[in-house]
Amino acid sequence: MQLLTLLLLLFFNQDQTPYKPKEEFELKLNFEFKSRTIDKTVAYNTSAMSSTGPLPYLKMELRVVKLSAEEVRVRITRNGGEAIFAKKTDPGMTIKLDLGFTDDIKDRVTANEYTVYFLSPEKKQLSKIEILFEKDGTYLVNGEKRGKV
Repeated sequence: MQLLTLLLLLFFNQDQTPYKPKEEFELKLNFEFKSRTIDKTVAYNTSAMSSTGPLPYLKMELRVVKLSAEEVRVRITRNGGEAIFAKKTDPGMTIKLDLGFTDDIKDRVTANEYTVYFLSPEKKQLSKIEILFEKDGTYLVNGEKRGKV
């Protein structure tokens, strides 16, 4: 009986927040080339480094096109929980985030999943945008394949 109760709690406690319609936001990924800085306090085997030149670096720009009347705040988390951005929102707002080197994202050295929540004044989750980078570089927005990094 306890197992059944636990399973029911897990089932009903899952995130039931609906996806924000794709017409209500614009998401752009911008690539730059940056040189990786090496922390001099840590000893590195420089012969093991594969690249010394500029590497592809990814930045994200999210523009909120439309909000429902109840959506007053936005919160962004990465990899399932770490909050990295929280602010009041308004239509036309643009949020810029540095995601990191593309190889690090694919290799899971840095975050590979981001969730943007739109919240009510009571901080209830009303809608969300999920951004996921797979190991092969494919990225999905709300479960829809958008391209490859």
